[in-house]
Amino acid sequence: MHVFLRTRRKITSSSALPLDQPNSSVSVIANDHESLLLSSVDQLIRRGLLSTAQQLIKRIIANSSSLSDAVSVFEFADVRGVELDLGSYGVLIRKLVSSGQHQLAEHIYRECICRREVDPDPSMLNSMVLCFSKLGKLETAIIHLDRIFLMNSVPCTAACNTLLRELCSQGMILEAFDCFVRISDAGLFLGFWSFNVLIDGLCNRGYMDEALQMYDIMSNRNGCLPTVHLYKTLFYGLCKRGQVLEAELLFMEMESKGLYIDKVMYTTLINGYCKNKKMEMAMRVFLRMLKTGCEPDICTCNTLIQGYMKLHLYDKGRAIFKQMTEWGMQPDVSTYGIMINENCKKGKIDYALNRLSEVDELLKSMMDGGVVPDHVLFLILAKKFPKDHLLQLALMILQAIAKNGCGFDLSRLSYSASLSPSRDQEQEIHILLEEISRRNLNLAVVAFSVCINALTMGGKIEIALICLDRMLNLGCRPSLFTYNSLIKCLCQEGLFEDAKSLIDFMKSQGIVPDHATYLIMINEYCKRGCLSRKKRILEAEDNFKKMLEAGVDPDEVVYLTMINGYLKNGRAVEAHRLFDNMVENSIRQV
Repeated sequence: MHVFLRTRRKITSSSALPLDQPNSSVSVIANDHESLLLSSVDQLIRRGLLSTAQQLIKRIIANSSSLSDAVSVFEFADVRGVELDLGSYGVLIRKLVSSGQHQLAEHIYRECICRREVDPDPSMLNSMVLCFSKLGKLETAIIHLDRIFLMNSVPCTAACNTLLRELCSQGMILEAFDCFVRISDAGLFLGFWSFNVLIDGLCNRGYMDEALQMYDIMSNRNGCLPTVHLYKTLFYGLCKRGQVLEAELLFMEMESKGLYIDKVMYTTLINGYCKNKKMEMAMRVFLRMLKTGCEPDICTCNTLIQGYMKLHLYDKGRAIFKQMTEWGMQPDVSTYGIMINENCKKGKIDYALNRLSEVDELLKSMMDGGVVPDHVLFLILAKKFPKDHLLQLALMILQAIAKNGCGFDLSRLSYSASLSPSRDQEQEIHILLEEISRRNLNLAVVAFSVCINALTMGGKIEIALICLDRMLNLGCRPSLFTYNSLIKCLCQEGLFEDAKSLIDFMKSQGIVPDHATYLIMINEYCKRGCLSRKKRILEAEDNFKKMLEAGVDPDEVVYLTMINGYLKNGRAVEAHRLFDNMVENSIRQV
């Protein structure tokens, strides 16, 4: 059987491509005109005019009304032993690719072109770039694109667009960028979509040099004006990478073109300068924001306050805090969190008298301002509180949640006074949890999280577990953060089996362990490994494997915890192997 018939039948039988099967070795062409032309081809072959017959076959195929007719003509020639020329194969492959028959096109290309060591022309290479791109064989598609460039030829727009789209969809953004640059150097303009997609992808991956090169090609070479979307994509990408000066230059270019700069962009630029400890530059941008009539919001003010506080410029931070009310803004939980956190760092908590001085004033101001605190604020304060005062702190947070979040009148609290202040606290906490749960389940989750964290940080694991059970019975769904705090407390108490059971229960509730969950287990196992070399490090090892199986990527903390655990247990070989693995995965060493 001839090559083409064998190739076609192999592909159509295996992949069920929708081509009509011939009724005989010579297909019957319905069209009378084509039948007449084939008859002419037959006569040319008999007279030995094969070259002329080849040219006529090529024209018939090019003008075939359907793919099935085109294939039938090739079979007609194949049966008669006519060796087709490169142009004829090019026409067929182009028709197959345009009809979506990519597998058959690839097979014919490999069998009839590559195997025979025939050099394809640029037209066929363009078809194969399209074909391999659609088949997902992107590296092979790039190789064929390179062959077009080596011939000093310009690839077709359809092939380039298809390849770039497939590269981007597969996350091969740098490969797409490289192809784009060569295509652009060849003088081919692919349209605005390529700039949008590539600049977005490069910025998201942090490849800002490449993204800026795309911007230059767009502006200088193609003379295209970037859209507001592209400007913002580049701006936020530069800010995220810490290139604040470059971001401001882009920012100023937008202003010069009369494009609207919103408060989010101003705040992002201010935040970039604050992170770099350049508060004068941050204030300069802030004043320009005010001058242009763009009103700051709570996020803008919080950014400035945090920047000043981190540089210990507390007076300037407080000045912005006070100025907020003049601008008609009420401080939110983040504002108070920033102020309280920095005051705690300054050591303004008077443990002996159980007073908070300036922090106490901020908490009262927060209550009066109607702000609803969260568990993050609790944690900020809890780090500076002694363990025996954590429940008192939790009570203060719950009071704010009940009053400001649920509209509960705190004066309505009634319970029998006892001789024990701690019993009074516990009873008030109990009442507040009931009231918050009854009025707002979302805030109840926060309230229970605060209480459970206060109990676990104070080492009261049994009461914390009772609180968890009560939370579940009231219909509240604990957060992963709450479970992690319980797991950590159990592990610190050496109750590893109970911790495992809690993780299993958590999974049954549809909550997936995260990086912190595994790190807690691994860290505690390794801490206790020196005391029991036979078991603890093996259990840490088991949790490390579970972490990998769950698709959670270890960071440098997890790696170094495991490495130290191995070393302390005399397993230097495993420690060295894990270190090599950490380097291979490009994990930053600390």
